[in-house]
Amino acid sequence: MTRTSAYSIDVALPLPVQAPYAYRVPEELAGRIGVGARVLVPLGRRRMTGYVVGVSDALPERELKSVLAVPDSAPLFGERDLELYRWVSSYYFYPLGLTIHTALPSGLNEQYQARYALSGTAGEVPGGLGTGAHSVLAALAGDEPLSLAALEKKTGCAPLRSELQDLLERGLAVETFHKRGRTVAPCMENWYSAAQGSNSDGLRGRQLEVYAEIAAAGCAAQSALRGRFKNCGAQLKALLAKNLISCEQREVYRQPQQHATVMHEPVHCLTGEQRAATEPMRAALSERRYQAFLLHGVTGSGKTEVYLQLMQQVLERGQQCLFMVPEISLTVQLRDRISSRLSAPLAMLHSSLSASERFDAWRAIRRGDIKIIIGARSAVFASCADLGLIIVDEEHDASYKQDDSLRYNGRDLAVVKAQQAGCTVVLGSATPSLESYANALKGKYSLQHLSYRAAERSMPGVVIVDMKGEPTHARKKSPVLSTVLVRALRQRLSAGQQSLLLLNRRGFASALLCCQCGHTFRCPNCDVALIQHKNRNRLVCHYCDYSVRMPQECCACGSFFLMPLGWGTERLEAELKVLLPEARIARLDRDTVAARRSILTGALQGDIDVLVGTQMIAKGLHLPGVTLVGVISADQILGFPDYRSGERAFQLLTQVAGRAGRGSVAGEVIIQTYNPDHYSLRCAQQHDFKGFYRQEMRFRTQLNYPPLSRMINIRCEGEDRQQVARQAECMGEIARELCSSHNFGDRVTVLGPAQAPWEKLKNRYRHQLLLRSSDLNAMRSFCSRLLELSGKACPRDVRVIVDVDPFFLM
Repeated sequence: MTRTSAYSIDVALPLPVQAPYAYRVPEELAGRIGVGARVLVPLGRRRMTGYVVGVSDALPERELKSVLAVPDSAPLFGERDLELYRWVSSYYFYPLGLTIHTALPSGLNEQYQARYALSGTAGEVPGGLGTGAHSVLAALAGDEPLSLAALEKKTGCAPLRSELQDLLERGLAVETFHKRGRTVAPCMENWYSAAQGSNSDGLRGRQLEVYAEIAAAGCAAQSALRGRFKNCGAQLKALLAKNLISCEQREVYRQPQQHATVMHEPVHCLTGEQRAATEPMRAALSERRYQAFLLHGVTGSGKTEVYLQLMQQVLERGQQCLFMVPEISLTVQLRDRISSRLSAPLAMLHSSLSASERFDAWRAIRRGDIKIIIGARSAVFASCADLGLIIVDEEHDASYKQDDSLRYNGRDLAVVKAQQAGCTVVLGSATPSLESYANALKGKYSLQHLSYRAAERSMPGVVIVDMKGEPTHARKKSPVLSTVLVRALRQRLSAGQQSLLLLNRRGFASALLCCQCGHTFRCPNCDVALIQHKNRNRLVCHYCDYSVRMPQECCACGSFFLMPLGWGTERLEAELKVLLPEARIARLDRDTVAARRSILTGALQGDIDVLVGTQMIAKGLHLPGVTLVGVISADQILGFPDYRSGERAFQLLTQVAGRAGRGSVAGEVIIQTYNPDHYSLRCAQQHDFKGFYRQEMRFRTQLNYPPLSRMINIRCEGEDRQQVARQAECMGEIARELCSSHNFGDRVTVLGPAQAPWEKLKNRYRHQLLLRSSDLNAMRSFCSRLLELSGKACPRDVRVIVDVDPFFLM
């Protein structure tokens, strides 16, 4: 319905408040503002960007402030998207305005700065002004308006808010707002076409060449003409003046730099097992109804082929497909594989794109111009015009869980999004999360199995090496590689085959120790040791990015005897270059991610013999030339103090083992450990997910951990250690009182409060309170009531963070 008169709207602002703000839509903007529109509104003395979440035809009796501007020609999201945002806001206890701000592309919030100048009537200064006000008037005597910070610096007085308010009320000063920084907007380009009935008679030289190019093309972009003729602005201007050509502006779709396709995905005939798994999925797609599937397929079983054939069915009827992967780094290879098979407009949507690229992709998806969306967890928020299928590959991966700000789980939101859109969602993994597998056994998801590798390839054999039986370092050629693994590496090298080594820690060494006094260099902002990065000659904190130059002596005793402890991928790479000097060795971790494409291209083309990396190399990579996988230290994963450590170890070991033997040669996996009898390792050795599930569920049942229960972690953070501890204790007391009430009784268990295992991160102290219950609704009500009661006494310097379904409790 088109509105022509004033009406009111509800606007969600990116502020830590739950309720939206009401504003009046003036008549000149009527009809341009609806749900999903971005608007510029006043808030107190500020101007802010907000998002329309409700429209009312009637104006309330109270006076409302008016909307100032509408930056976009069309809404950025629709009613169905808003339904998802409201669900997320409610479920994760996060303000709606900040939820929408997180969901939308970055760079949309226009920033304004208030500046002050003398008014035109500021002649004779009246009496009654204080010294500060006189100082402000003197500072404003210049020609340029000044911000509050500039005024305080110029006068040497702070703060000056009350003095400025007095001058504004007296009419001696005026306040104006100036836009700060850049916000994203559509990119427009001039396009030229030959005027109807025009000809080139009378044209000569460069004008004739430019006109002929335009006439031959029918319509030519200015960038194309510049590429052909370099500087042709004068000729275009002259042709326009002669009415021989016309000019119109068109939007330019900005997208990341395109590279030549490295990996082509051939068409494969489905095996009988694959056909049986896809039949119920095809039925749900044909009926255009919601259904969630868990596709449990061993590594190399052809899950990608199943995905591609399902996507083809959706694309044939003009709908959109959303394909989610856990890591941004996986999107490039996936784009190659999909685009080589499916001819449909494709866009990537993730946080590594520039603000303008993500903005353009978002709007093209919303218009329906893009049919295939590839992205990491944030892609779940994409405003799709007609969504037919969602695929969540490697659904078990912890990277789907956001660990700051809005702590959502992309996998879980994909299921909710599919429910709301009435479409099919497929969760795929060789090692499903215990939560998803339990949901499948309960019937919430339809469970489909792929138990064998495609093309009759065998699963790789797995050898567990007990490092306790290895010779001492003095008798070994390598202090970190077993003799079995060294021998296997040399065999693969002589056979011209590739190897992959997993060490889940980047850097050179995990700590730097003084041999004289035992001092270790620690981060001043975090409760962790600094990691040595030898290539950068620095000690680095992997949590807050604090770094210092590599010290030459101990800061505690002055000793020069400093020794690196532990191993990282950088040190392993250096060790291999000494051990295998003839080998071509590359490293893939977060420090080398910028060169990821060239590294993977080299691996695919056989230019790399040994690839060393962190867990990044275990996820979703298809490298047919890899026949050997080595895990340097399984104990790094098993030793993590978290109830999920066994599950994470099994998943990571199974996934990285699956990189071996994906080509024509059988694969082998060697796992080094000091704990060879751990059930996670033994199950990974046998590729036995069901056996692992049974063993792990016995452990979870004894302690009533998820998926048998649900959890909410409430964490208090602040720079004042005592304040944080007091707030946590206060919340603990309120929680215990609520537990004793008849409303909750024994339905909710409260653990803590206690210091977080890593008490200090990023210069903030952390205490946490854990809620656990088998009744999710009761626990959510409990949490809501706890936040309400404790929020009244919470100091401003202490931040309370709610993490629903937490993955990390450190």
